[in-house]
Amino acid sequence: MKKSLFLASMLALCLPLAASAQEVAPKVEIFGGYSYLRADILGGVSAHGFNTSLAGNITKHIGIVGEFSRFDTSTSIPIPDLGLSITVNSNVLTYLFGPRIVLHRGKAEPFVHALFGGARGYYKIPTAEVTDNAFAFALGGGLDVKVNNYFAIRAAQVDYLGYKIDFLRAKLYQNNFRYSAGIVFRLGKR
Repeated sequence: MKKSLFLASMLALCLPLAASAQEVAPKVEIFGGYSYLRADILGGVSAHGFNTSLAGNITKHIGIVGEFSRFDTSTSIPIPDLGLSITVNSNVLTYLFGPRIVLHRGKAEPFVHALFGGARGYYKIPTAEVTDNAFAFALGGGLDVKVNNYFAIRAAQVDYLGYKIDFLRAKLYQNNFRYSAGIVFRLGKR
Protein backbone atom coordinates (compact mmCIF):
# COMPACT_ATOMS: atom_id res chain seq x y z
CA MET A 1 0.00 0.00 0.00
CA LYS A 2 2.78 2.45 0.94
CA LYS A 3 4.70 1.50 -2.18
CA SER A 4 1.64 2.15 -4.42
CA LEU A 5 0.98 5.50 -2.74
CA PHE A 6 4.64 6.48 -3.13
CA LEU A 7 4.65 5.55 -6.85
CA ALA A 8 1.39 7.41 -7.46
CA SER A 9 2.79 10.51 -5.69
CA MET A 10 6.03 10.38 -7.73
CA LEU A 11 4.04 10.02 -10.94
CA ALA A 12 1.84 13.01 -10.03
CA LEU A 13 4.94 15.11 -9.26
CA CYS A 14 6.83 14.10 -12.44
CA LEU A 15 4.00 14.53 -14.98
CA PRO A 16 4.30 18.35 -15.14
CA LEU A 17 8.07 18.00 -15.62
CA ALA A 18 7.59 15.51 -18.44
CA ALA A 19 5.00 17.75 -20.10
CA SER A 20 7.32 20.77 -20.01
CA ALA A 21 10.22 18.68 -21.28
CA GLN A 22 8.15 17.84 -24.38
CA GLU A 23 7.92 21.51 -25.34
CA VAL A 24 10.60 21.89 -27.99
CA ALA A 25 12.29 25.17 -28.81
CA PRO A 26 14.06 25.32 -32.18
CA LYS A 27 17.71 26.32 -32.47
CA VAL A 28 17.03 28.45 -35.56
CA GLU A 29 13.88 30.10 -36.92
CA ILE A 30 13.53 31.57 -40.41
CA PHE A 31 10.55 33.86 -41.03
CA GLY A 32 9.25 35.30 -44.28
CA GLY A 33 6.02 37.02 -45.10
CA TYR A 34 3.89 40.00 -45.97
CA SER A 35 4.32 43.28 -44.12
CA TYR A 36 2.27 46.49 -43.92
CA LEU A 37 3.74 49.84 -42.88
CA ARG A 38 1.70 52.87 -41.86
CA ALA A 39 4.26 55.68 -42.14
CA ASP A 40 3.52 59.09 -40.70
CA ILE A 41 5.39 60.89 -43.51
CA LEU A 42 3.29 63.25 -45.67
CA GLY A 43 0.32 63.03 -43.32
CA GLY A 44 0.20 59.23 -43.26
CA VAL A 45 1.10 56.85 -46.05
CA SER A 46 0.38 53.13 -46.32
CA ALA A 47 3.10 50.96 -47.81
CA HIS A 48 3.16 47.24 -48.54
CA GLY A 49 6.16 44.95 -48.67
CA PHE A 50 7.84 41.99 -47.04
CA ASN A 51 9.63 41.13 -43.82
CA THR A 52 12.21 38.39 -43.30
CA SER A 53 14.14 37.39 -40.22
CA LEU A 54 16.63 34.85 -38.94
CA ALA A 55 16.61 34.02 -35.22
CA GLY A 56 19.12 31.93 -33.30
CA ASN A 57 17.86 30.78 -29.94
CA ILE A 58 20.54 30.92 -27.25
CA THR A 59 18.28 29.28 -24.67
CA LYS A 60 14.76 27.88 -24.81
CA HIS A 61 13.26 31.35 -24.31
CA ILE A 62 15.95 33.87 -25.40
CA GLY A 63 17.19 34.45 -28.93
CA ILE A 64 18.98 36.92 -31.18
CA VAL A 65 17.12 38.16 -34.28
CA GLY A 66 18.37 39.69 -37.52
CA GLU A 67 15.61 41.19 -39.65
CA PHE A 68 15.29 42.79 -43.09
CA SER A 69 12.18 44.44 -44.55
CA ARG A 70 11.23 46.51 -47.59
CA PHE A 71 8.17 48.66 -48.30
CA ASP A 72 7.13 50.45 -51.50
CA THR A 73 4.48 53.10 -52.12
CA SER A 74 3.44 55.81 -54.55
CA THR A 75 1.57 58.87 -53.26
CA SER A 76 0.05 61.85 -55.05
CA ILE A 77 0.43 65.18 -53.22
CA PRO A 78 -1.88 68.03 -54.27
CA ILE A 79 -0.47 71.56 -54.68
CA PRO A 80 -3.62 73.73 -54.44
CA ASP A 81 -1.91 77.05 -55.31
CA LEU A 82 -0.85 75.70 -58.71
CA GLY A 83 -3.80 73.41 -59.28
CA LEU A 84 -1.39 70.49 -59.71
CA SER A 85 -0.33 67.41 -57.87
CA ILE A 86 3.03 65.66 -57.77
CA THR A 87 3.66 61.97 -57.39
CA VAL A 88 6.14 60.75 -54.79
CA ASN A 89 7.48 57.23 -55.28
CA SER A 90 9.25 55.87 -52.25
CA ASN A 91 10.65 52.79 -50.62
CA VAL A 92 12.00 52.10 -47.17
CA LEU A 93 14.44 49.33 -46.26
CA THR A 94 15.11 48.35 -42.66
CA TYR A 95 17.88 46.13 -41.30
CA LEU A 96 17.54 45.47 -37.60
CA PHE A 97 19.11 43.22 -34.93
CA GLY A 98 18.39 42.51 -31.30
CA PRO A 99 17.12 40.24 -28.53
CA ARG A 100 13.84 38.35 -28.50
CA ILE A 101 12.04 36.56 -25.67
CA VAL A 102 9.68 33.70 -26.61
CA LEU A 103 7.32 31.64 -24.49
CA HIS A 104 7.31 28.11 -25.96
CA ARG A 105 4.17 26.58 -24.41
CA GLY A 106 1.69 24.61 -26.46
CA LYS A 107 0.66 25.76 -29.93
CA ALA A 108 0.56 29.51 -29.21
CA GLU A 109 4.03 31.01 -28.81
CA PRO A 110 3.98 34.74 -27.95
CA PHE A 111 7.19 36.78 -28.24
CA VAL A 112 8.53 40.29 -27.64
CA HIS A 113 11.61 41.92 -29.13
CA ALA A 114 13.66 45.12 -29.20
CA LEU A 115 15.48 45.54 -32.51
CA PHE A 116 18.02 48.22 -33.47
CA GLY A 117 19.82 49.02 -36.69
CA GLY A 118 19.22 51.18 -39.71
CA ALA A 119 16.72 52.35 -42.29
CA ARG A 120 17.29 53.53 -45.84
CA GLY A 121 14.68 55.76 -47.39
CA TYR A 122 14.43 56.52 -51.10
CA TYR A 123 12.03 59.19 -52.37
CA LYS A 124 11.58 60.27 -55.98
CA ILE A 125 9.57 63.25 -57.21
CA PRO A 126 9.65 64.61 -60.78
CA THR A 127 12.42 67.12 -60.00
CA ALA A 128 14.51 65.34 -57.36
CA GLU A 129 15.60 62.05 -55.84
CA VAL A 130 16.46 61.73 -52.16
CA THR A 131 18.19 58.82 -50.46
CA ASP A 132 19.11 58.78 -46.79
CA ASN A 133 20.28 56.29 -44.18
CA ALA A 134 19.29 56.64 -40.54
CA PHE A 135 19.30 54.88 -37.18
CA ALA A 136 16.12 52.84 -36.73
CA PHE A 137 14.50 50.72 -34.05
CA ALA A 138 11.49 48.43 -33.71
CA LEU A 139 9.80 47.62 -30.42
CA GLY A 140 7.05 45.05 -30.45
CA GLY A 141 6.08 41.43 -30.43
CA GLY A 142 3.81 38.87 -31.91
CA LEU A 143 2.30 35.43 -31.91
CA ASP A 144 3.47 32.28 -33.69
CA VAL A 145 1.05 29.36 -33.96
CA LYS A 146 3.02 26.12 -34.06
CA VAL A 147 1.89 23.66 -36.72
CA ASN A 148 4.52 21.08 -35.77
CA ASN A 149 8.17 21.08 -34.66
CA TYR A 150 9.28 22.26 -38.13
CA PHE A 151 6.72 24.91 -39.11
CA ALA A 152 4.71 27.70 -37.52
CA ILE A 153 2.43 30.42 -38.78
CA ARG A 154 3.20 33.95 -37.63
CA ALA A 155 -0.35 35.16 -37.10
CA ALA A 156 0.81 38.63 -36.14
CA GLN A 157 3.93 40.65 -35.52
CA VAL A 158 3.16 44.23 -34.49
CA ASP A 159 5.90 46.82 -34.08
CA TYR A 160 6.44 50.48 -33.39
CA LEU A 161 9.08 51.37 -36.00
CA GLY A 162 10.93 54.62 -35.43
CA TYR A 163 13.63 56.43 -37.41
CA LYS A 164 14.75 59.91 -38.46
CA ILE A 165 15.26 60.52 -42.16
CA ASP A 166 16.07 63.49 -44.44
CA PHE A 167 13.32 64.41 -46.88
CA LEU A 168 13.95 67.43 -49.11
CA ARG A 169 16.42 68.92 -46.57
CA ALA A 170 14.07 68.48 -43.63
CA LYS A 171 14.72 66.04 -40.77
CA LEU A 172 11.59 63.96 -40.36
CA TYR A 173 11.09 61.85 -37.27
CA GLN A 174 9.08 58.81 -38.26
CA ASN A 175 6.70 57.14 -35.81
CA ASN A 176 5.38 54.18 -37.78
CA PHE A 177 3.14 51.18 -37.26
CA ARG A 178 4.24 47.87 -38.82
CA TYR A 179 2.29 44.62 -39.11
CA SER A 180 3.75 41.36 -40.49
CA ALA A 181 2.44 37.82 -40.98
CA GLY A 182 3.81 34.73 -42.70
CA ILE A 183 5.51 31.37 -42.28
CA VAL A 184 8.23 30.36 -39.81
CA PHE A 185 10.59 27.47 -40.59
CA ARG A 186 12.01 25.91 -37.41
CA LEU A 187 15.33 24.06 -37.55
CA GLY A 188 16.99 21.94 -34.86
CA LYS A 189 15.95 21.45 -31.25
CA ARG A 190 17.01 23.27 -28.13
